[in-house]
Amino acid sequence: MTVIARSDLAAAIMLITLWFGVVVPAQSAEPASSVVTETPVTKPDAVALEVWPTVGQARLKILFWNVYDSVLSTPTGTWQDKGPYQLALTYLRDIPAQQLVDETEKAWRDQGRSHPDENLWLKSLLLLWPDVTEGDTLVLAIDAEGNNVFWLNNRVIGSIDHPDFGAFFGGIWLDADSPRPALRAKLVGQK
Repeated sequence: MTVIARSDLAAAIMLITLWFGVVVPAQSAEPASSVVTETPVTKPDAVALEVWPTVGQARLKILFWNVYDSVLSTPTGTWQDKGPYQLALTYLRDIPAQQLVDETEKAWRDQGRSHPDENLWLKSLLLLWPDVTEGDTLVLAIDAEGNNVFWLNNRVIGSIDHPDFGAFFGGIWLDADSPRPALRAKLVGQK
């Protein structure tokens, strides 16, 4: 019975920490791919962190574990199914980068999505994201053209230089086929 309980606990923790692939820079011996940009996009005003009205907010909770609080903000305070927007995730527990990347891939599978460059994106995210710790806030900022920048605790950590990435990644939370429809409804203001 104890072994079953521990395995259930481990599975639940893994599920919690892995579900929403979010930002976490991991250390790697591999050189950074040209897809990962270490500096802000050349239009920093377009993807800078802004103080925008909140569209919606939600907490991801799996079983009895709180994973993160999420907040979606736009210039108008309403969701228009595209950028510009900022999606902020404030983590309520420590999560290794590899788990976040694995969960990103799982979310895309759950949505039935694939992209020719997704493996490169996943490798780039692993290089870009650090392990997150409780209290860290990761923000995905998307401008009107779909350019993206990741911020961790109010510091730019990089971007994925591909025109499809922002919508593909942000769609985990914001598209109608989100693997977490109740969380999505709260984020986009449908409550």
